[in-house]
Amino acid sequence: MDFLRDAIDGMGIDPGAILGSLGLVVLIAIGARYLGRWLRRRVERTLSARSFGRNGAILLGRLTSLAIYVAASIAILASLGVSGTGLLTFLGAGTVALGLSLQDVLKNFFSGVFLLMERPFRVGDFIRIRDVEGEVQGIDVRTTLVRINDGSLVMIPNSLVFTEILTNRSRSGTRRIDLVVVADGKSVLEAEGLIHETLTSMTEVSRPIAAPVVTSATASQTTFTLSVLVADSRDAEQRVIHALVTAVDDESITISRP
Repeated sequence: MDFLRDAIDGMGIDPGAILGSLGLVVLIAIGARYLGRWLRRRVERTLSARSFGRNGAILLGRLTSLAIYVAASIAILASLGVSGTGLLTFLGAGTVALGLSLQDVLKNFFSGVFLLMERPFRVGDFIRIRDVEGEVQGIDVRTTLVRINDGSLVMIPNSLVFTEILTNRSRSGTRRIDLVVVADGKSVLEAEGLIHETLTSMTEVSRPIAAPVVTSATASQTTFTLSVLVADSRDAEQRVIHALVTAVDDESITISRP
């Protein structure tokens, strides 16, 4: 009890002031709760209506309500008689301890905030970061969600997205399709000619069409990769894939995604 009493005296708290300010504390807490919820909903609706992105609107709405709660907490402590010096000392020590223990979390969090402010990409854009390439599904507090070609959802830390070289193909209005072609008993020129004829007949495909890159070759089988730029939409991508599968009806040529 003596230790607790000394700690209270060190912070400048007057027990009598606590009882006298109880009504004010309750009013501040209730007001902060309703004001924080109202501002959060208002920010989310306003930013969503301006095409800011749902995830970004939710994140900034939560930050707004958090700022209200922090301000209310400081006001409550002040009404309880906490001295300014003691409060600043406590907040400083708490901030340092929290920053050290949550260093990676805070780094990803603030990277996500900067990504939402600078907006190098939006939900639905087709991006590439390191060896991950796919469609952006959203930006959460710590991670950016990207759906890759096989349908898997990859969660990339926001700090990595913020610091790494990022390619946004949607800014140019295109996205890339990587294909692996295996030709049994046919030359690369024969297989490429069939694929090239199909692609050139489609308006979704950007010109010029890149030449294939041979990855392996034997007397009976040749494997090569081909990268195709198509219009930036999943429908266009699916139409191109369907057209290639339909055109290659010979089992000696197989087409797949890596």
